[in-house]
Amino acid sequence: MTLEQQESVLLTQQRRGYHRLRFSDVLENEFVEHRVQRIRRRLLLIISAAVIFQLVYTALDLLLLTPSIGLSLLPVRAVGIAGALWAFFYCRRPQSPARRALLAYVAAYGLNGACVAVIINLSWSQGLVMPYDGLFLVLLFGYVLLGVSFRAVSTASWGVCGLFLLLGFLSTGGSATLGYQGMFLFCANLIGSVGAYLQEHGQRGAWLNLRLLDLARQRAEADDGRKLRLLAAASHDLRQPLNAMGLYAQHLLEQNQDPGVHRISSRLAVAVEQLSRLLQSLFDYTRLTLPGGVQAKLEVFALRPLLSRLNDETRSEADAAAIKLQLQCPDLWVRSDPLLLERVLRNLLSNALRHAQARHVWLHARVEQGVVQLEVGDDGQGLNEEQQGQVFEEFRQLDNPGRNAERGLGLGLSIVQQLAQLLDHPLQLQSSPGAGTRFILHLPHAEAGQWQPPAPAANALTGRIVLLEDDPAGREALTGLLQRWGCEVWACADPAQALQCMAHAQPQVLISDYRLAATEDGLRAIERLREEAGLMLPALLITADIGADLQERCTRAHVTLLGKPLLPARLRQALAVLLPD
Repeated sequence: MTLEQQESVLLTQQRRGYHRLRFSDVLENEFVEHRVQRIRRRLLLIISAAVIFQLVYTALDLLLLTPSIGLSLLPVRAVGIAGALWAFFYCRRPQSPARRALLAYVAAYGLNGACVAVIINLSWSQGLVMPYDGLFLVLLFGYVLLGVSFRAVSTASWGVCGLFLLLGFLSTGGSATLGYQGMFLFCANLIGSVGAYLQEHGQRGAWLNLRLLDLARQRAEADDGRKLRLLAAASHDLRQPLNAMGLYAQHLLEQNQDPGVHRISSRLAVAVEQLSRLLQSLFDYTRLTLPGGVQAKLEVFALRPLLSRLNDETRSEADAAAIKLQLQCPDLWVRSDPLLLERVLRNLLSNALRHAQARHVWLHARVEQGVVQLEVGDDGQGLNEEQQGQVFEEFRQLDNPGRNAERGLGLGLSIVQQLAQLLDHPLQLQSSPGAGTRFILHLPHAEAGQWQPPAPAANALTGRIVLLEDDPAGREALTGLLQRWGCEVWACADPAQALQCMAHAQPQVLISDYRLAATEDGLRAIERLREEAGLMLPALLITADIGADLQERCTRAHVTLLGKPLLPARLRQALAVLLPD
């Protein structure tokens, strides 16, 4: 049944009630299975108590009674112990049907109760007045500890008491003592039966509520899964034309030197980049709000290379705003997710450069008491206590009441806070009006050796490239841009076409989109092209949805991963590293 059908059945049963302690056939089977699983979890404890009960009374029989009477009772108690052990081994077998397991469980209880009734009457027949307290303990055991249905425990308990009274009547012919004992056992059974009814009624109600809660959880998880799939599809489908727009704008900007066209192209490129950043913020925030949307992949890595790259990439924006950007970081190794940590630092740096009205922004890292404190600070206008509580709110921009889209959506610091919680990196905010703001991340310090700076990258872009892109607009735009930069490009629409041109092209770099119309993805296509060439060719993989799993696959395959919309500066920087001198 679907989740909706199951919920309908459960709600219908809840409305109808279950005063007769019976569900519909489908629900009753599920409830019986639930009860058997519950019994199996505590089966060892229950059976152990029953066996110990019989063994203690066996020891008392042998110690306190005459040898003849004690030995005569021994076989009966052995039968009770054997029945309990048989029920234990039968019920604990996973292949035992649920209803038969319940029957065996209750039968063992009834057998032990019958043994006690027989023992009492055997003692009476041999002139020994044995109290019937043991039978009362059996009833107490059944109603309180057994955990079976009201009907099963009541039937077994009333049957045991009936057997006791029947044997007593046959052996004594009836007496006032037997009558008082019968009245006591009747009252005990009546109280026990009422308690068993109320207990099972409550158990059934609780089980229905738990099943409804479980269905609600499953529905929420299914909805989250659908949202994640929708988010991934929307991310890809929206970024695909946006990626082409950005490449066309850059191509037009570089190719046409007419002042009017150049001015419009520049504005178009800025607008595309702005739109791509807004979309990225929305997608990131939505993914973070869904359970399982973003998962941290912790690893040990050198911190200084990451901070140096961020400092270099941000310096042009700082210089344009006449802001002094400072980096201080010794050789430190930390344990974190480098992709998510980079996202946190980018948002903090962007916030400081764009909104703090500062003249000095710094990125410092230091070790204190075994913890790396990573600080992004500024000497700007600062925040009062009320503003400090508002900066992490979604879509909140303290210095942008007019909602100017050029200044973002107000999601940057909200994403920072959620990512810091996901990474388990405590985030501290220190600020006061006129004294600037400091965001301090606390990262676990790690020992992994000293970092060696990478060799300087080549600046030349002349080279042979095989491009695999199934989107015609994106393929045309990227081909034109690469050719404009001086590269020879073989643009292919599918892996088969790319394989055919490998011998003629003899490429130096492979570029592929991740989501292709073919059955295989871009990363597998790169592997096939490398096999065809017989070389471990440098490769770029372009995708609209960068996840930790894909990042890990690219790392293992030695493939550089770039996100869409593809910023021309990032693409040029990556090619400068991959293309030979």
